Amino acid sequence: MERIFQEDNFIMLIIFGILIMLAFAMAFVLFVNYSQKKILKEQMRVQKLDFKHQEELLHATILTQEKERNRIARDLHDEIGSKLNVIFLNICRLKKFGEKDTEIEQITDEVETVIHTTINSIRFISHELLPPTLEEFGLIETIRELQHSYNLAGDLQIDFTTSENTHPIQNSLIELNLFRIIQELINNSIKHGKATEIDLHVSAEETSIKLTYQDNGTGFDSSQKSYKKGLGMKNIESRLRIINATYHLNSSKENGTNVVIDVLATPLHKT
Repeated sequence: MERIFQEDNFIMLIIFGILIMLAFAMAFVLFVNYSQKKILKEQMRVQKLDFKHQEELLHATILTQEKERNRIARDLHDEIGSKLNVIFLNICRLKKFGEKDTEIEQITDEVETVIHTTINSIRFISHELLPPTLEEFGLIETIRELQHSYNLAGDLQIDFTTSENTHPIQNSLIELNLFRIIQELINNSIKHGKATEIDLHVSAEETSIKLTYQDNGTGFDSSQKSYKKGLGMKNIESRLRIINATYHLNSSKENGTNVVIDVLATPLHKT
């Protein structure tokens, strides 16, 4: 009887020991799981902070770029442009006094042509850096001016349209960033897509803006994971975040690139 009792106690001890081991094992598993979740959470927090830091740096870079563009544009217009105009006037005077001298007339004609071309180049560069039309007449007219300059050059044809009920965009921050985005898209179409035609449409309501961009370039497979965004697209995405906008990009080989941008319900008042 006593032997049976001892065996029962021994079995109970074994069972109790197994339960304790299972409890320790369960506690260990829970601890490891908790630790992994905590580590993952910390990694996500660090990544989020790193992304935020990178975004702030990119925003600061864009702001610095705009300030530098403004400075260079003003310097080109006020300093170099005005001095070239003075030189151009003096060449015209010299040409007038040297009408009887064929050699002088030929030289002045050549210098006049070079100065005239340089002045036009400076005006084009200044316009690209800081379009005066944007501040005075708004985004729509600035795009039309940009369209005219490209179409006049002949290498690229831009077809720009707007909806009949398009409202004036009176938010200068949105106008500036959308214009820079359009410039970047056109540059990408020319440089990477070898495009010759671009269709651009803008529709603006009181609380939203929609921009549709399509080129006839070589395109690429945007669905592939191997597709990497260059600095241009990163700048575009950063500018879109600045104005609370979203975009959808669709491209395939030999079918060009399509981009649709929506400025979300944001107050479009003057800034």
